[in-house]
Amino acid sequence: MFKIPDRIADLFGDETIRLEFHQSLLAAGQAQGYKMNYLEEVSFSEAARITYRRLKNFDRAALPEDRRELVAGAKALSHRLITSGYAIDEVSKAGKRGREDWPDLLAFVQRKCAARVGLRNHEGWEHCYTHIVGRAEAALQPDRTAEDRVAAYAVLRHFASFFAADAGFERAWRIEVYEPEAD
Repeated sequence: MFKIPDRIADLFGDETIRLEFHQSLLAAGQAQGYKMNYLEEVSFSEAARITYRRLKNFDRAALPEDRRELVAGAKALSHRLITSGYAIDEVSKAGKRGREDWPDLLAFVQRKCAARVGLRNHEGWEHCYTHIVGRAEAALQPDRTAEDRVAAYAVLRHFASFFAADAGFERAWRIEVYEPEAD
């Protein structure tokens, strides 16, 4: 379980995504050992972690096309939800605040993420970035709490850091986040 507040649930969680995680595990035959309602009972962060752990090494090749897409989307989304939580935690530990350059950061992330859609080895990316970046954009609006805005800014920095070598990247956006791939 996450040892940090479930900020990803606050910003990105909803029952549709939780159901998607469950359906992807069923489609991949990776739900064994869990009660049918287990993903409903745990925190949203833990549901993302379970989904990612079960799908990270799963070979989707034998699945029908629609199930491959479902599983790829859930794997990518659960992975980046986890790392987004780490980004939020990193910023909160450092006591950093969001900056006023968020429109530039958002535009950079949207442009770079959109360029990855459809690339080989980026299956599920569109669903992942559309959900997370869209929710982060909503959380940056003036009517949201300062805590939400700081968390959303951290997530956008995390996504921008994938493109740190690209033109337009600002060094101040760089953030180092633990990558659970090695687990």
